Amino acid sequence: MTIPVIRGRLPETREKEFKEFQHYDSGRADEEAIKLTGDVEEPWPEIIRTHEPSMFPATERLLADAGLMARIKGSVIDVGAGTCFLTGKLSQLTAVEHVYAIDLSETFLKTIGTRILKHVGALTEKITFVATDFNHIPLLAASADTAFIFAAIHHSLSPIKTLQEVGRVVKPGGTIIIMENPKAVTKIRSARRESLALSTETTEICYTIGEFEYLIACANIGPCEVIRWDVLSRPGPRRWIRTVVRALGLEHVILNPPNYLFVISRKGD
Repeated sequence: MTIPVIRGRLPETREKEFKEFQHYDSGRADEEAIKLTGDVEEPWPEIIRTHEPSMFPATERLLADAGLMARIKGSVIDVGAGTCFLTGKLSQLTAVEHVYAIDLSETFLKTIGTRILKHVGALTEKITFVATDFNHIPLLAASADTAFIFAAIHHSLSPIKTLQEVGRVVKPGGTIIIMENPKAVTKIRSARRESLALSTETTEICYTIGEFEYLIACANIGPCEVIRWDVLSRPGPRRWIRTVVRALGLEHVILNPPNYLFVISRKGD
């Protein structure tokens, strides 16, 4: 299958994003995935389960939510599409006319992205790859009905600018859906040390729930509804403890919070 590509701005060698671009564009990321997972037909689903464990269950829950599904329609952009798992799922929705899978590396999109689209049974005739950085999306203003930034805003070095750029592309009255996993206030320093250790070839930045809300407010692209998206908790003592801590209003302070959806209604300019 041949998926069309729109090319935008890529990082220059002096920019930190260049290392991340090289990591994925050179094929090293795919080589590392194969080494980590061993002899399997397609390593990337296992990589996603390991490093973004909420991605699969969060997507399935999203697709089962009638209220949110009503807002997913027309032209959709998937910002930080990566392996294109979400892109593939979105392409299968009747209300979705087209999906633009946006990420840094054209090579990664055309290799791993294409493989995963085939793996999930995507309707590839409804998909276009967009190879660009997050802050220079080569699409017309107010051209998309819905935008997704799933587990991706923490990869941006300038998240407010990224949010504003996504807001530029989304029509007034459209919807921007962000999914992230905040860190507890008391654990943020250790989490950031771990993220910095990982950020040699990729960008990993940790935020608390309050910081995510602050970034979105600063972007000023529309009112935001914050939805607890607890897709990983399982019945048992840990859930009971979390329920008690949540009731006391301390979940964000001492426990790593669950995933959250930030649902932004794009305001008129």
